Amino acid sequence: MLKLKLKNILFLLAYALPNTLLSFGIVYIINNVLAGNEAFLKDYMGIVFLAIVVYTYLLNIAFQKRLNEFSFHMLYENEKKIFDKVLTAPLMKLEKYGSKRFFTAVEDLRTFSFLPFTITHTVNSILMLILCLAYMFTLSIVSAFIVIGLIIMVAGCYFLVINTMSRQVGKLRTYNENYFQYVDDVMKGFKELKLSFFRRENLMNRFLVPNRNEARDLDFRINYIFLSINLISQYGLYFVIAVILFLLPSIGLLPRENVIAYVVMILFSSGPINNLINLQQMYTRFRVANSRLRKFMEDFDISGTGAIVKPAAFSDDFQSLKYQDICFSYQTDSAEASFALGPIDLEIQQGEVIFIIGGNGSGKSTFINILTGLYAPTEGQLLLNGAVEKDNREKVQQLISAVFTDNHLFSHNYEDYEIENNETYRELLAVMELDKIVSGEKDEAARRRFSKGQSKRMSLIFALLEKKPILVLDEWAADQDPHFRKFFYEVLIPKLKREGKTIIAVTHDDAYFHHADRIIKFDYGLIVKDVQVSSAERHTESLWA
Repeated sequence: MLKLKLKNILFLLAYALPNTLLSFGIVYIINNVLAGNEAFLKDYMGIVFLAIVVYTYLLNIAFQKRLNEFSFHMLYENEKKIFDKVLTAPLMKLEKYGSKRFFTAVEDLRTFSFLPFTITHTVNSILMLILCLAYMFTLSIVSAFIVIGLIIMVAGCYFLVINTMSRQVGKLRTYNENYFQYVDDVMKGFKELKLSFFRRENLMNRFLVPNRNEARDLDFRINYIFLSINLISQYGLYFVIAVILFLLPSIGLLPRENVIAYVVMILFSSGPINNLINLQQMYTRFRVANSRLRKFMEDFDISGTGAIVKPAAFSDDFQSLKYQDICFSYQTDSAEASFALGPIDLEIQQGEVIFIIGGNGSGKSTFINILTGLYAPTEGQLLLNGAVEKDNREKVQQLISAVFTDNHLFSHNYEDYEIENNETYRELLAVMELDKIVSGEKDEAARRRFSKGQSKRMSLIFALLEKKPILVLDEWAADQDPHFRKFFYEVLIPKLKREGKTIIAVTHDDAYFHHADRIIKFDYGLIVKDVQVSSAERHTESLWA
């Protein structure tokens, strides 16, 4: 998911190499001064020492600025990429996995904000450790090998324990994913929860409380283990120093005059060793986060660039839309079809008013998703203006504006039109009887809280401002009061038809069926009736039979 480019690696090395050499130079001077080396007791050595310290400090300040720029750029650019890719994902993927996967993906991505810091400290620590060990070899080869063996033994104990934590960290992520789902249930089902004591109690005591309790205990165990094994490096260091002070000199492997130099090197290299050991928990979190991000990309089937591509050319030239042998089926995780639509053969002409009817589960909503291009048919052909082209589904989407049954008013204006000083917008507010409710032409006034019926009227206004030739309305009138429902069927639909709109509306209002040109009935995923409406006297009972 996230990779360092070659130029970034070279930049890290360009900093790490001189920084490591300067830092080692500081230790080397300290060690020789303590050892009483005459060459390091000159008057100018204090100035050299302070100069190296100041230069090292300035190098770190300059690098940390660049490092933070890189880190934040990487984080926020990848957040935009994740968001961009979700927008290009198929609707079925979002319906299957839900918004919680998106939130946890962003949370996993945030983990990588520590990646540059972690890599920098890893490179610095490795280089510093190599220099310290090399210096030890110049003093005593056998003692250096013994010290390296002890360090490897202590680090091995640490890595053995920490590598077992990856699965536990992944399990904790799953707990948090489920928690976000419960939060979503509370936000979206708040009214239903308020109406049922048992529903609230079950959500709290059977789901949320056990989830948080288990997550708390697991999070505590993970952090306790991380804390405990971090102490290995500290007390392991004491063990290594004890070997240098008491064992190696007594068996003649390390001269007494070199003990101080060895201890100084060990004390100074303890910082890099602790860094390398302690940073392993970050690498564990990186592995888990990276694995989950890859799974996220695979699940959403968006492994490509994910860029939102503007249609090459938008044309509102629409004469007809024809579906030939269109089929669609929902697939379960076991690859079995749970519901099938089709085969569907249907032709829609420009300017028609078509009402879609049918019982619950008859296939109306699935067909609307096929019509609007949100679902891709598994079989069949789509002809736009009599022609079959590869990108017809995308072209049809550019011809359609829609108000779905679960309409949503966006918090900001994402369209290519403005509502301020927009005469058409003012006229539509009056037509929808919202001119007294929406005060002013500021965008914020149109995006406040409305009743469900008013919200759908605002959504219809925004859909009409798109000025697209096809208007799809999914049970739009169901939330309107009787007065405005009558106005919608008897005044608004005829007005839109005269303006050249092609209207496809899902409805159950059989009292107004005579205002349609055609009525199409779905049942068990098939079109069972396609009726031309010839007069207001047509009996609607036969349509429901």
